[in-house]
Amino acid sequence: MFTREQYLNAVKHEVNVLKHLYTKLPKDKLEYRPTPKQRSLQELLDFLPGNLAILKHMLDGDWKNAGKTLGDVREAAHKDFNGTLDREFAKFAETVNSFSDADITKKDVFLPTGQTVKLGDGLLGFPLKFITAYKMQLFLYLKSCGREELNTFNCWFGIDGQMPPAPPQK
Repeated sequence: MFTREQYLNAVKHEVNVLKHLYTKLPKDKLEYRPTPKQRSLQELLDFLPGNLAILKHMLDGDWKNAGKTLGDVREAAHKDFNGTLDREFAKFAETVNSFSDADITKKDVFLPTGQTVKLGDGLLGFPLKFITAYKMQLFLYLKSCGREELNTFNCWFGIDGQMPPAPPQK
């Protein structure tokens, strides 16, 4: 399988990519929304760090206060996006490091859908997949806002770089 360190490194990588993409924000486009009912760019930014903060609700199964948790994180992210990501990741990593190997394979956790899954499945299926998906959404919003120079290197590696030329067609 993989180790806890590898898992946390994967989540940390996604956090670092988000921080890189944040440097590409056109500050005059924060109210941009692809369609009227989708989140604005600012609302997406405010929401992103919450994907790490809701781990406590998955652990205790009490999702009634998740809105407050997300609201608190949203407020903090609105003021300091990168700092909020760093703080939420540090708390997230501390919590994940507190689990025993037996917890990861045997402990039940609760998704907001009401589904019960093992902790390892919950950690993969909720925080990691969600933060990766929302990272892609942020990337696509940035592209839609005119940041045409952004490419795969920005989205998947969190760096500026040029794509290698396509191999010649045979």
